[in-house]
Amino acid sequence: EPNKTILGSSRTDLGLNPNHPGLEPGKSGYNLALVGPNMYEVKRYFDHALTNQPDLKTVVIGIDFFMFNDLKTNAPDFKESLINQETIPLQELINSTLSLNALNASRATLSSSINSKAYFLYDANGRRFIYNNKPKKPLPAGFQEMLKGLMTSEGYYKEYRLSDSFLNDLQDIVDTCKEKGIELKVFISPSHATQWESLRVTRLWPVFEEWKRRLVEITPVWDFSGYNSITTEAISEEMKNYWDSSHYREEVGDLILNRLFSYQAHTVPEDFGVLITPDNVESHLGKVRNERESWAETNGDIVKLVEDLNQKSEIASK
Repeated sequence: EPNKTILGSSRTDLGLNPNHPGLEPGKSGYNLALVGPNMYEVKRYFDHALTNQPDLKTVVIGIDFFMFNDLKTNAPDFKESLINQETIPLQELINSTLSLNALNASRATLSSSINSKAYFLYDANGRRFIYNNKPKKPLPAGFQEMLKGLMTSEGYYKEYRLSDSFLNDLQDIVDTCKEKGIELKVFISPSHATQWESLRVTRLWPVFEEWKRRLVEITPVWDFSGYNSITTEAISEEMKNYWDSSHYREEVGDLILNRLFSYQAHTVPEDFGVLITPDNVESHLGKVRNERESWAETNGDIVKLVEDLNQKSEIASK
């Protein structure tokens, strides 16, 4: 059974290879990341992993700002009854394989596969990947669609309340890992700079900074967000780092894991990934602000793009 688990959101789901050589070569890992979770869901999947693999050695968690939004509800398909089960209950197995909904879903999946229309696929190790390694739509349009969606969707940036409960869920994971001697690495996902701009225009930047302050009170965190040589890649039809404004490619995920586990460190850009603690968080936040100002001076068109998207979103919601 895999003794290394990767947890997080769809950024981690798409971006991190659980069999990366930096994660103890020759040992198997599993990507248990979810699509659009809150921190409670991530915590419960951690519990589930521990139930099914008591000899868990390493846990990597990619965290995102929205995961700590008090308004982020559990996903409709999240089932508490299945957590910590070592086998699937018979009734659930029947529902998931033989019900009308399951049969219709299977038929649709088969049809998409036959017609090569399936976009997301999964490896046996749990990692999700993109069919044919090509974006579903032109990247500039994909960026705008993702940004608009995050700024207008419930549970994301439309409205935000930093959740003490979700912070406590992270604390529970940290405490359990310490108690059981599990190696834990926590990092903030390196979404594109335009995503951080969306936090600024939605007036969430101060809360974003407070979130980081609260995180480092719990555990040291590797911060890959901000305005660095990876996240500021120019938006174009052909991008090497991103699928859209939110999701990074596996090549970036490899750099993250290289940094976290000191593997081939020479391959990681010097400005990509800073370990933040209570001792350096304020200086780090100030540095990010300065880097944002420098970036904005030479990327006024991108700043305006995000501002315009937000303005249109606000008008549409009235």
